[in-house]
Amino acid sequence: MNDRRKRGLEKEISRIVGMTLLTEIKNEKIKNLVSIHKVELTKDGRYLDLTFSILDLKDNINKERIAEDLNKLKGFFRKKIGSQLSIRFVPEVRIHMDDSVEYGVKIASILNEIKKKITISNNRNTGLF
Repeated sequence: MNDRRKRGLEKEISRIVGMTLLTEIKNEKIKNLVSIHKVELTKDGRYLDLTFSILDLKDNINKERIAEDLNKLKGFFRKKIGSQLSIRFVPEVRIHMDDSVEYGVKIASILNEIKKKITISNNRNTGLF
């Protein structure tokens, strides 16, 4: 499969999976906290790697449980892809988790706290350094 066709299929699959998450998944935690981070087809089109990110700002969500629930949906995603795309082989879905978005949010939160401390310190003229 050439790269142009592969990118087009990845984009279309991303749309299909995204709409499926929004409209057909009944699990509210998956529906509200999970987003597609990356969609990647193998060169031969036999496998599809779906990478999801979980955005949990309160750290009270069992991420392993959500990952298990997403793995249970692999067949459902594959069925949806097969019914909406005209392709010879419907790829086998593999689920991956990515925590870089959550990590970035935590870093931004830490930086905001430091900024607040510096501002308070400068207002008191005590200096942080």
